[in-house]
Amino acid sequence: SACIQVTRDKNYEPIEIPSEDDRTVLLPTVTAQFPGACGLPYRIPCLLVEGILHAPSAGWGNLVYPKLWQ
Repeated sequence: SACIQVTRDKNYEPIEIPSEDDRTVLLPTVTAQFPGACGLPYRIPCLLVEGILHAPSAGWGNLVYPKLWQ
């Protein structure tokens, strides 16, 4: 597994969020650090299914993802 970087917004330092062995990220893992988050924005579409964020086809990369509020 690896980590992705997530931030509240561009003015905050990113927090590393661990991904699972299959490259997915559990939404509860994101909301544990960012209460009220409902996903991560992508330039390339991703899939949120039953609380699991699936990586874009190119992988998570070295980007910093801002969280999305509900």
